[in-house]
Amino acid sequence: MTADTDPLSGVTAGPYTDPLTGEHHLLIQQPGPALLTDSARLAQARAALHTQCPQTRSTLLRTPPDTTLPAPWRRRLTYLRCADPADLPDPEHTLEVVPAAADDDTLVLTWLTRALMRGAADIGHAVPASAAGSIAESVCAQPGRVSLVARRAGRTIGHATLLTGRDDDVTGEPITELVDVLVEDGEDVALTTAVLCRAAAAHAQTLGQALVGNVVHGHDQDPATGGRDTWRIVTALLARGWRIDHEFWWAPAPTAKEAP
Repeated sequence: MTADTDPLSGVTAGPYTDPLTGEHHLLIQQPGPALLTDSARLAQARAALHTQCPQTRSTLLRTPPDTTLPAPWRRRLTYLRCADPADLPDPEHTLEVVPAAADDDTLVLTWLTRALMRGAADIGHAVPASAAGSIAESVCAQPGRVSLVARRAGRTIGHATLLTGRDDDVTGEPITELVDVLVEDGEDVALTTAVLCRAAAAHAQTLGQALVGNVVHGHDQDPATGGRDTWRIVTALLARGWRIDHEFWWAPAPTAKEAP
């Protein structure tokens, strides 16, 4: 079989278990351009890979921007980047944005736990607070973790938590990961989020790195049926100066009749 006919030629893939949801994925980090332009070849490669990794129950496929895949694929994650804080809105405000102090750690941990639980719920997983809290603690314990907090009249109302010095799994580019940005209900969420994101991008720029964060897409994108139209979040971020870096698409593992 030649590279032209071998559906696995140039493919980098392997099993991956999500530490939060426990999902057993077949993770295809580098599909090769041929798979993304030939749905039959992609299906053949996916079936072959799942045969090699029978414990996996679904596929996660990394794709470049502007990739659209047919059913059964569903967009799962959109990663966006900002290389220059000047590209982001700079609204007038009276907020104070500073590195989190020790007194802020409990709030940051609570916010990270909340974000993890909500992200899991969006994709159909009810994760106990204890499990999400454990992962939040591991994030906070990372040596490159930086949390910026926004204060209004001396009260902490939101945060942006970053992991600096990360390397992109495929390109190897050093990046600063925006793990979470959250503002308390009842505050000016849009304004505070914009201020925190710009501050996060500025911090990343001082390290010579782009800021990269992600939007989680639920299986149900229809608000009429209780879902959240998270693509609207991406559209809004693009309008504010972010750009798509890459995406991950999800599909259930092929059935037995689809095996090669």
